[in-house]
Amino acid sequence: MDLRRLELLLQVADFDSFSKAATVLGIAQPALGRQIQKLEEECGFRLFYRHGRGVSLTPEGELLLERARPLVRQLALIPADLQSEHDSPSGTVTLGLTPTVCNLLGLRLVMAVREKYPQLHVNVISGYSGYVHEWLVDGRLDMAILHDARRSSTVAVDPLAAAELFLIVPKECPEFDPSDVLTMTSICKIPLVLPTRNHGLRRTLDYAAGEAGGALRVTYEVDTLELLKQIVIARLACTVLAKAAVLRELEDGTLVAHRITAPAMHTKLMLATAVRRPITRGIRIVEQQINELISEIIADESEKFGLVAPQ
Repeated sequence: MDLRRLELLLQVADFDSFSKAATVLGIAQPALGRQIQKLEEECGFRLFYRHGRGVSLTPEGELLLERARPLVRQLALIPADLQSEHDSPSGTVTLGLTPTVCNLLGLRLVMAVREKYPQLHVNVISGYSGYVHEWLVDGRLDMAILHDARRSSTVAVDPLAAAELFLIVPKECPEFDPSDVLTMTSICKIPLVLPTRNHGLRRTLDYAAGEAGGALRVTYEVDTLELLKQIVIARLACTVLAKAAVLRELEDGTLVAHRITAPAMHTKLMLATAVRRPITRGIRIVEQQINELISEIIADESEKFGLVAPQ
Protein backbone atom coordinates (compact mmCIF):
# COMPACT_ATOMS: atom_id res chain seq x y z
CA MET A 1 0.00 0.00 0.00
CA ASP A 2 1.39 3.38 -1.04
CA LEU A 3 2.39 5.49 1.98
CA ARG A 4 1.77 8.75 0.16
CA ARG A 5 -1.82 7.79 -0.59
CA LEU A 6 -2.40 7.00 3.08
CA GLU A 7 -1.06 10.44 3.98
CA LEU A 8 -3.48 12.00 1.48
CA LEU A 9 -6.32 9.96 2.99
CA LEU A 10 -5.56 11.42 6.42
CA GLN A 11 -5.57 14.97 5.07
CA VAL A 12 -8.89 14.59 3.26
CA ALA A 13 -10.44 12.93 6.31
CA ASP A 14 -9.18 15.69 8.62
CA PHE A 15 -10.65 18.47 6.44
CA ASP A 16 -13.76 16.56 5.27
CA SER A 17 -13.07 18.15 1.91
CA PHE A 18 -11.03 17.42 -1.21
CA SER A 19 -10.73 21.10 -2.09
CA LYS A 20 -9.48 22.18 1.35
CA ALA A 21 -7.04 19.27 1.55
CA ALA A 22 -5.74 20.03 -1.96
CA THR A 23 -5.17 23.68 -1.01
CA VAL A 24 -3.23 22.78 2.14
CA LEU A 25 -1.21 20.12 0.35
CA GLY A 26 -0.47 22.38 -2.60
CA ILE A 27 -1.69 19.95 -5.25
CA ALA A 28 -4.53 20.10 -7.78
CA GLN A 29 -7.86 18.76 -6.58
CA PRO A 30 -8.26 16.37 -9.59
CA ALA A 31 -4.82 14.88 -8.87
CA LEU A 32 -5.78 14.38 -5.23
CA GLY A 33 -9.05 12.75 -6.29
CA ARG A 34 -7.19 10.34 -8.60
CA GLN A 35 -4.84 9.24 -5.80
CA ILE A 36 -7.73 8.55 -3.45
CA GLN A 37 -9.53 6.67 -6.20
CA LYS A 38 -6.45 4.47 -6.73
CA LEU A 39 -6.35 3.82 -2.99
CA GLU A 40 -10.03 2.81 -3.08
CA GLU A 41 -9.31 0.47 -6.01
CA GLU A 42 -6.40 -1.02 -4.08
CA CYS A 43 -8.59 -1.59 -1.01
CA GLY A 44 -11.57 -2.86 -3.02
CA PHE A 45 -14.15 -0.54 -1.47
CA ARG A 46 -15.15 3.11 -1.25
CA LEU A 47 -13.46 5.17 1.45
CA PHE A 48 -15.52 8.38 1.25
CA TYR A 49 -19.12 9.40 0.77
CA ARG A 50 -19.30 12.47 -1.51
CA HIS A 51 -22.00 15.02 -0.64
CA GLY A 52 -22.71 18.73 -1.01
CA ARG A 53 -20.86 19.74 2.17
CA GLY A 54 -17.73 17.81 1.21
CA VAL A 55 -16.91 14.20 2.05
CA SER A 56 -17.20 11.83 5.00
CA LEU A 57 -15.60 8.47 5.67
CA THR A 58 -17.38 5.21 4.98
CA PRO A 59 -17.21 2.53 7.71
CA GLU A 60 -14.42 0.89 5.72
CA GLY A 61 -12.67 4.25 5.47
CA GLU A 62 -13.00 4.73 9.24
CA LEU A 63 -11.40 1.33 9.83
CA LEU A 64 -8.55 2.04 7.42
CA LEU A 65 -7.98 5.46 8.98
CA GLU A 66 -7.89 3.95 12.49
CA ARG A 67 -5.16 1.52 11.47
CA ALA A 68 -3.23 3.83 9.16
CA ARG A 69 -2.95 6.94 11.35
CA PRO A 70 -0.54 5.52 14.00
CA LEU A 71 1.59 3.90 11.29
CA VAL A 72 1.89 7.11 9.31
CA ARG A 73 2.76 9.04 12.46
CA GLN A 74 5.44 6.52 13.43
CA LEU A 75 6.97 6.68 9.97
CA ALA A 76 6.92 10.48 10.04
CA LEU A 77 8.82 10.43 13.35
CA ILE A 78 11.64 8.22 12.06
CA PRO A 79 13.87 11.08 10.78
CA ALA A 80 13.48 12.97 14.07
CA ASP A 81 14.15 9.81 16.07
CA LEU A 82 17.27 9.09 14.03
CA GLN A 83 18.53 12.61 14.58
CA SER A 84 17.82 12.33 18.30
CA GLU A 85 19.68 9.01 18.47
CA HIS A 86 22.62 10.59 16.65
CA ASP A 87 22.70 13.57 19.00
CA SER A 88 22.08 11.56 22.19
CA PRO A 89 22.53 7.82 21.56
CA SER A 90 20.81 5.43 23.93
CA GLY A 91 20.74 1.74 24.71
CA THR A 92 23.24 -0.71 26.16
CA VAL A 93 26.62 -1.91 24.89
CA THR A 94 27.85 -5.12 26.50
CA LEU A 95 31.64 -5.16 26.76
CA GLY A 96 33.87 -8.05 27.78
CA LEU A 97 37.09 -7.21 29.62
CA THR A 98 39.82 -9.35 31.11
CA PRO A 99 40.53 -8.65 34.80
CA THR A 100 43.74 -6.79 33.90
CA VAL A 101 41.98 -4.51 31.42
CA CYS A 102 39.04 -4.07 33.80
CA ASN A 103 41.45 -2.74 36.46
CA LEU A 104 43.08 -0.52 33.88
CA LEU A 105 40.05 0.82 32.04
CA GLY A 106 36.72 -0.28 33.48
CA LEU A 107 35.81 2.60 35.81
CA ARG A 108 37.32 5.25 33.52
CA LEU A 109 35.28 4.01 30.58
CA VAL A 110 31.98 3.81 32.48
CA MET A 111 32.46 7.35 33.81
CA ALA A 112 33.52 8.79 30.44
CA VAL A 113 30.50 7.33 28.61
CA ARG A 114 28.14 8.43 31.40
CA GLU A 115 29.45 11.99 31.23
CA LYS A 116 29.32 12.36 27.45
CA TYR A 117 26.38 10.10 26.57
CA PRO A 118 24.06 9.81 29.59
CA GLN A 119 21.48 7.72 27.70
CA LEU A 120 24.07 5.13 26.64
CA HIS A 121 24.95 2.42 29.15
CA VAL A 122 28.03 0.18 29.21
CA ASN A 123 27.47 -3.28 30.68
CA VAL A 124 30.88 -4.77 31.60
CA ILE A 125 31.42 -8.52 31.93
CA SER A 126 34.85 -9.63 33.14
CA GLY A 127 36.67 -12.93 32.66
CA TYR A 128 39.92 -14.38 31.38
CA SER A 129 40.64 -13.90 27.70
CA GLY A 130 39.59 -17.37 26.55
CA TYR A 131 36.21 -17.09 28.23
CA VAL A 132 35.64 -13.56 26.92
CA HIS A 133 36.42 -14.77 23.41
CA GLU A 134 33.82 -17.54 23.72
CA TRP A 135 31.21 -15.09 25.01
CA LEU A 136 31.90 -12.79 22.06
CA VAL A 137 31.53 -15.58 19.50
CA ASP A 138 28.36 -16.84 21.23
CA GLY A 139 26.75 -13.40 20.94
CA ARG A 140 26.68 -12.57 24.66
CA LEU A 141 28.93 -9.54 24.05
CA ASP A 142 28.87 -6.65 21.60
CA MET A 143 32.63 -6.17 21.81
CA ALA A 144 35.62 -7.16 23.92
CA ILE A 145 39.25 -6.42 24.71
CA LEU A 146 41.34 -9.59 24.44
CA HIS A 147 44.96 -10.55 25.01
CA ASP A 148 46.94 -11.57 21.92
CA ALA A 149 43.81 -12.37 19.91
CA ARG A 150 44.02 -13.02 16.19
CA ARG A 151 41.57 -12.19 13.41
CA SER A 152 39.42 -15.15 12.42
CA SER A 153 36.30 -15.93 10.41
CA THR A 154 34.17 -15.08 13.46
CA VAL A 155 36.10 -12.28 15.20
CA ALA A 156 37.61 -9.03 13.87
CA VAL A 157 40.40 -7.46 15.91
CA ASP A 158 42.23 -4.13 15.98
CA PRO A 159 45.35 -3.41 18.09
CA LEU A 160 44.90 -1.09 21.07
CA ALA A 161 48.14 -1.25 23.06
CA ALA A 162 50.86 -3.52 24.37
CA ALA A 163 51.06 -4.19 28.12
CA GLU A 164 54.50 -5.06 29.44
CA LEU A 165 54.64 -8.26 31.46
CA PHE A 166 56.43 -8.46 34.81
CA LEU A 167 57.40 -11.27 37.13
CA ILE A 168 55.14 -10.76 40.13
CA VAL A 169 56.54 -12.05 43.42
CA PRO A 170 55.59 -11.75 47.10
CA LYS A 171 57.35 -9.19 49.27
CA GLU A 172 59.91 -11.79 50.28
CA CYS A 173 60.65 -14.47 47.69
CA PRO A 174 63.55 -16.87 48.44
CA GLU A 175 63.23 -18.52 45.00
CA PHE A 176 64.09 -15.26 43.26
CA ASP A 177 67.20 -13.11 43.51
CA PRO A 178 66.26 -9.56 42.42
CA SER A 179 69.91 -8.85 41.52
CA ASP A 180 69.80 -11.43 38.71
CA VAL A 181 69.09 -10.46 35.11
CA LEU A 182 65.55 -11.71 34.61
CA THR A 183 65.27 -13.87 31.50
CA MET A 184 62.73 -16.43 30.38
CA THR A 185 65.30 -19.10 31.18
CA SER A 186 65.44 -17.96 34.80
CA ILE A 187 61.65 -17.63 34.98
CA CYS A 188 61.33 -21.26 33.88
CA LYS A 189 63.10 -22.26 37.12
CA ILE A 190 60.62 -20.45 39.38
CA PRO A 191 57.36 -22.13 40.55
CA LEU A 192 54.49 -20.27 38.93
CA VAL A 193 50.74 -19.90 39.20
CA LEU A 194 49.19 -19.12 35.79
CA PRO A 195 45.87 -19.30 33.94
CA THR A 196 45.04 -22.48 32.04
CA ARG A 197 46.21 -22.97 28.47
CA ASN A 198 43.10 -21.71 26.67
CA HIS A 199 43.85 -18.09 27.63
CA GLY A 200 45.95 -15.62 25.64
CA LEU A 201 48.42 -14.72 28.39
CA ARG A 202 49.28 -18.37 29.07
CA ARG A 203 49.81 -19.09 25.39
CA THR A 204 52.12 -16.08 25.13
CA LEU A 205 54.22 -17.29 28.07
CA ASP A 206 54.35 -20.90 26.88
CA TYR A 207 55.53 -19.74 23.46
CA ALA A 208 58.20 -17.47 24.96
CA ALA A 209 59.47 -20.29 27.18
CA GLY A 210 59.68 -22.62 24.18
CA GLU A 211 61.60 -19.99 22.20
CA ALA A 212 64.05 -19.81 25.12
CA GLY A 213 64.51 -23.57 24.99
CA GLY A 214 62.72 -24.30 28.23
CA ALA A 215 59.32 -24.99 29.79
CA LEU A 216 57.43 -23.15 32.49
CA ARG A 217 57.31 -24.66 35.95
CA VAL A 218 53.58 -24.29 36.54
CA THR A 219 52.70 -25.36 40.06
CA TYR A 220 49.12 -24.06 40.04
CA GLU A 221 46.66 -23.34 37.23
CA VAL A 222 44.02 -20.81 38.26
CA ASP A 223 41.44 -19.01 36.13
CA THR A 224 40.49 -16.50 38.82
CA LEU A 225 42.69 -13.42 39.18
CA GLU A 226 41.96 -12.82 42.86
CA LEU A 227 42.87 -16.40 43.83
CA LEU A 228 45.95 -16.24 41.63
CA LYS A 229 47.15 -13.14 43.51
CA GLN A 230 46.35 -14.70 46.87
CA ILE A 231 48.50 -17.72 46.00
CA VAL A 232 51.42 -15.37 45.23
CA ILE A 233 50.88 -13.33 48.41
CA ALA A 234 50.86 -16.63 50.37
CA ARG A 235 54.31 -17.36 48.86
CA LEU A 236 53.12 -20.57 47.21
CA ALA A 237 54.27 -19.46 43.75
CA CYS A 238 55.09 -16.42 41.60
CA THR A 239 53.29 -15.30 38.45
CA VAL A 240 53.68 -13.18 35.32
CA LEU A 241 51.20 -10.37 34.78
CA ALA A 242 50.83 -6.80 33.57
CA LYS A 243 51.08 -4.12 36.25
CA ALA A 244 47.45 -3.12 35.91
CA ALA A 245 46.38 -6.54 37.22
CA VAL A 246 48.21 -6.03 40.55
CA LEU A 247 48.27 -2.25 40.92
CA ARG A 248 46.61 -2.21 44.34
CA GLU A 249 48.94 -4.90 45.68
CA LEU A 250 51.99 -3.10 44.31
CA GLU A 251 50.91 0.11 46.02
CA ASP A 252 50.35 -1.54 49.41
CA GLY A 253 53.59 -3.53 49.16
CA THR A 254 52.18 -7.06 49.33
CA LEU A 255 53.48 -7.84 45.83
CA VAL A 256 56.55 -6.71 43.89
CA ALA A 257 56.92 -6.42 40.09
CA HIS A 258 60.26 -7.18 38.42
CA ARG A 259 60.86 -6.24 34.78
CA ILE A 260 61.73 -9.06 32.40
CA THR A 261 64.73 -7.78 30.47
CA ALA A 262 65.98 -10.50 28.17
CA PRO A 263 63.82 -10.11 26.23
CA ALA A 264 61.16 -7.68 27.41
CA MET A 265 57.75 -9.31 27.16
CA HIS A 266 54.39 -7.82 26.24
CA THR A 267 50.83 -8.97 25.81
CA LYS A 268 48.93 -7.29 22.99
CA LEU A 269 45.56 -5.78 23.87
CA MET A 270 43.16 -6.19 20.96
CA LEU A 271 39.73 -4.64 20.48
CA ALA A 272 37.52 -7.43 19.17
CA THR A 273 34.05 -7.53 17.61
CA ALA A 274 31.99 -10.44 16.28
CA VAL A 275 32.06 -10.48 12.48
CA ARG A 276 28.37 -11.42 12.12
CA ARG A 277 27.08 -8.99 14.75
CA PRO A 278 25.86 -5.56 13.56
CA ILE A 279 28.03 -2.59 14.59
CA THR A 280 25.68 -0.01 16.12
CA ARG A 281 26.37 3.65 16.78
CA GLY A 282 26.61 2.82 20.48
CA ILE A 283 29.36 0.29 19.80
CA ARG A 284 31.23 2.85 17.69
CA ILE A 285 31.01 5.40 20.50
CA VAL A 286 32.33 2.95 23.10
CA GLU A 287 35.11 1.95 20.71
CA GLN A 288 36.07 5.61 20.29
CA GLN A 289 36.07 6.17 24.07
CA ILE A 290 38.27 3.11 24.61
CA ASN A 291 40.81 4.32 22.07
CA GLU A 292 40.87 7.81 23.58
CA LEU A 293 41.36 6.49 27.13
CA ILE A 294 44.11 4.09 26.06
CA SER A 295 45.91 6.94 24.28
CA GLU A 296 45.66 9.09 27.43
CA ILE A 297 47.07 6.32 29.62
CA ILE A 298 49.98 5.73 27.23
CA ALA A 299 50.73 9.46 27.11
CA ASP A 300 50.38 10.22 30.84
CA GLU A 301 50.71 6.99 32.84
CA SER A 302 52.80 4.64 30.74
CA GLU A 303 55.29 3.79 33.51
CA LYS A 304 52.61 3.26 36.13
CA PHE A 305 50.68 0.76 34.04
CA GLY A 306 53.45 -0.56 31.80
CA LEU A 307 51.39 0.30 28.73
CA VAL A 308 52.85 1.31 25.36
CA ALA A 309 51.56 1.88 21.84
CA PRO A 310 50.84 -1.25 19.75
CA GLN A 311 53.99 -2.94 18.55
